[in-house]
Amino acid sequence: MSGVGTPGNDGQGPWSVRPGAPGTPGQARNPYDPFPSHAHDPHQQPQPQQPFAPNPQPQQPAQQPFGPAGGGPDWSALAEQRDAAARRRKLMFTAGGAALALALVGGIVAAAVTMSGGDGDTTATPGASGSASTAPFSPGKPSFRPAPTVPPPPAAQNVLADPALDTAPFSVESLFPNTKFTVDGRAYNVVAAKLDNTCSDGTDPKLGPALRNQQCTQLIRLAVTGPDGVVSTAAVASFPSADKADAIKNGKDGGELLALAGPGVKVLDAKKQKHGKQRNSIGRYALLTIDWYADGKDPVGQDQAIGRVEDDLNRFLWNAMTARGEAMSKQIDDENRRKALEQVQG
Repeated sequence: MSGVGTPGNDGQGPWSVRPGAPGTPGQARNPYDPFPSHAHDPHQQPQPQQPFAPNPQPQQPAQQPFGPAGGGPDWSALAEQRDAAARRRKLMFTAGGAALALALVGGIVAAAVTMSGGDGDTTATPGASGSASTAPFSPGKPSFRPAPTVPPPPAAQNVLADPALDTAPFSVESLFPNTKFTVDGRAYNVVAAKLDNTCSDGTDPKLGPALRNQQCTQLIRLAVTGPDGVVSTAAVASFPSADKADAIKNGKDGGELLALAGPGVKVLDAKKQKHGKQRNSIGRYALLTIDWYADGKDPVGQDQAIGRVEDDLNRFLWNAMTARGEAMSKQIDDENRRKALEQVQG
């Protein structure tokens, strides 16, 4: 019987069971066999034996079978496994530490942005007490500055009615730069011009006081020659507001302009010679004319030649003042657009 000694034939005492698989009697299974046989045959060669493994188990990473040479643990393999495990733990610790550091840096940056107000889009949550509330981070959300609104340019008459907008100089050169003009094919010449800083200097004793009552500041008079032998004095009076100019337009004072002399224009003797006159207003300006025949003849009834010249001069003065208002309106619009562009670029 393999592996079992008979009492008395091996010099041993009680029965003994040797661990391991059945083999040749008296042959040790491995150097760790606690029961070496004293009946070993010195002339018999040892036969290699396989380790006893009745139920093979999956190999454990940290555990190796007995080494083939000495029958003991493979210390080099165990050391390599230990070093590999240490390297894995170090790598995991390093990666985890880096991730934690990134998370801490991100938290610090987010807290700094929140405390500094960010881009001005973060607001505190209503009802929060004693702590700042941070809006959720939304990557890729663009922020656009609202486009500035450019107001439409004011109408020419609105400019002429407002001294804050109507800031162009009140002068002959700015209002009447040309000495010739036509209306419906009828030619006129401006032969003389005068700026009266005192409105009563260019008006008779009836119109002068009316202009002063409405705070007239300046008066421009033009000596004009026209068709059909009609000569005229056309004038523009400046006031601080539109309602005062309207008061002169609708006034019943009975006064009139003083005629302005010039080449081809003799001063009118209003007491001896009949004449026509007209009044109008635009914005804070009153438009006035006085018209007569250059040869001194009297107009007859509703004189058509005189009436036609009155209408032409009224249109001429109206157009000149409208051009002033349009020029000022364009300047205002250009300035508004420049400011809007600065806001966009700023």
